[in-house]
This record gives sequence, C-alpha cells and structure tokens, in this order.
Amino acid sequence: MKRILFVSTSTTVGGAEKTLYTLATLLDPALYQVAGVVSLKPKGHYAKLLESMGVRVDSLDVQKTAGIADLQKLAVLVHQARPDLVHAVMYQAIQLCRAVRRLGYAEYHLVSSPRVNYRTRGSWSLVLDGWLKKADDLMIAESDASRNHLVDKLGYGKDKVVRVYNGVDIAGWPISKAARARCRKQLGIEPGETLLGVSGRLDPQKGHAFLLEALAKLRASHPVKCVLLGEGPLKGQLQGLARSLGVDGAVHFVGEQADMAGWLSAVDIYVQPSLWEGLPNALLEAMAVGLPVVASQVDGIPEVVRNDVSGLLCEPKSSQALVVPIQDLIVDDELRRRLGQAAKQVVLENFKLADMIANTQAVYKKVLGE
Repeated sequence: MKRILFVSTSTTVGGAEKTLYTLATLLDPALYQVAGVVSLKPKGHYAKLLESMGVRVDSLDVQKTAGIADLQKLAVLVHQARPDLVHAVMYQAIQLCRAVRRLGYAEYHLVSSPRVNYRTRGSWSLVLDGWLKKADDLMIAESDASRNHLVDKLGYGKDKVVRVYNGVDIAGWPISKAARARCRKQLGIEPGETLLGVSGRLDPQKGHAFLLEALAKLRASHPVKCVLLGEGPLKGQLQGLARSLGVDGAVHFVGEQADMAGWLSAVDIYVQPSLWEGLPNALLEAMAVGLPVVASQVDGIPEVVRNDVSGLLCEPKSSQALVVPIQDLIVDDELRRRLGQAAKQVVLENFKLADMIANTQAVYKKVLGE
C-alpha cells in the first residue's frame, strides 16, 4: 500500500481545498494510505473536518508568503510522514514541495495541481516556477483550458500535464422543498420574487461587482434579489457598491455555508460572472441540482456549459452582458426548466465524483509505476 501526503497552500472553503478534502477522505483504502495533510496557511474549515475524521493535519502557519524556514519545516514533516507520493495543491504549496525535492531534502514522487491561480502569477513567480517545474512527475489540470494554458503559455511538456475534471458529490440530488422554503424565509424572499445566487470567494476573479450592477438594472423592471454565498477580501467593498447602487436591501451576504445543496435549492437562477476560471466546483454544484445557469464565457466554463443547451453564456466584465440572459430566464419558465434539466444531465454524465477519484488514482498509479 502506497502512502500519499497532501500539501496545500490553504484548507479554507474553496474549490481546490474541497477537492483536496475529497481525495484525502475517499481514496481507495486498499490501494492508498493517507499519510496526512500539510497546510501552509493556518488551519481552515477543511482541516478541521479532516481532523474530526482522524486525518492528521499539520500547519506551517504561513501568514502571507512562505520562506526558507517554511521550506525546512515542510522537509521535516515530509520525513515524518514517509510518503511514497506527495500531491501538492496550489502555487505556494507546489513550489515548496518542488524545492524540498530538488534540494534533496527528501525523496518522493510529486504530483501537482496548480488550479486556476497560475493565470495571475507575476513574472518573478513564473520564473521561479520555470526553475522548479522539473521536480514534478506529473501535473493535473482541472480543464482543457487550464492544460492548454500550462502547455502553450508556460512551456510545460504535453506529456507532463493531464486533465482530470472536477467531480461533485451532489450530482443527481433533487431540489429540497423544505430547504428552499427555510432559506427563502430567512432571506425574506416574497412569492413571485426571483432569487439569483452565486457561490465563491469574494475576490476580484469572481466578478461579483458586475452581477450587482446587473441586479440594479434588472430591478427596474423585475422583482429580483440576489444571495452571495462566500467570504473574502472584497466583502466590504461589495457591500458599499450595493449601497451606492441602491440595491443593498435586495442583496444578501450570507457567508460560507456548509449546506450548499440546501442554499442552492432556494435559488431560481445561478450566475457565475467570473473574469477567469479553471472549472468552478460551485458552477458544477448548481448545475447538479438542476439550476439554470448564466456564466461568463471564459477558460474552462464552456467545457461544461453549452450556450442555450445546458446554460446561457455571456461575455465577461460586462453588467449588460449579464442582464440579457438573466432577463430571458426570469420571463421564460420553460427556458429555465429546459436548461436546468440539461445542466443536471451534463453533470451526471461527465462530472461525477467517482470519476474524478478514479482518474486521480490512475495518475498516482502511473507516477508510481504500478
């Protein structure tokens, strides 16, 4: 049985962190033993969940950027864990794991999952990446768009990057009528009002500001409100924008929520106004429960959303581009039903959690020479 150590930049609520949690808890125990999880940053939501399940989690307590001392701490933890393979998730964790291996501090096979954050790294970060990337045995991209970016823009070899689509654990779940009633009551949603929803970190990448601007335009002719699920550095700024647009009474910031299926049940239309993406778990979860979606036509999103087939796509960075498809869904019940059913089927057929786990285990098997 091979030992797997996961090293992640963080363990807070997020798509990359949720994927790590899923792998750390659902790998085939007959094939792999989880040697532990190391979080560079202080322990977050998923670290606490993992510990409650008996998985060892260590934190380097990095506040901003990891340094030499953190590299040495990681090397000690790797020695203690004795892994056959290290799976590193997100930029800082990847570079530290690469450095430990390149400097000869420890011997292990290395699989890395950079996620979408490589799109916005500065020039010095990319130079460092170029120096260290030979330490990888294999890299996992979450979409073809991300794989193409790594190969075409950052010079990774085609044989060094494989695509493994994200999978979601609520695929096929029905909308909960009880949860819908409870959450809409909590938000004060009246009969006849349309509730837009978006889930994700309150960060510039996610494009929330354009959604709030679109909401202000929509409310001129439709009774529509919006719920934002998530936390992040832009929360205060977005609350201020809502006030300045005069829609603060129609926007609900409810923070991070463990019961995503319940909150998605309360939503009528899911919106993903991202400026760039890999393949967002939040979008897949909304589609999995049968919500009609409006999403920016960026990066990996068109790999899951086909316009007017499984959702509606629009240009990014434009509130007006969001208004048109959202308005179409507000006024057309049949369009909402058709796109929601198609969205659910797409996830059921192509983004199952079991497939993600099996495909990741196939990567481990290849790297370990099994």
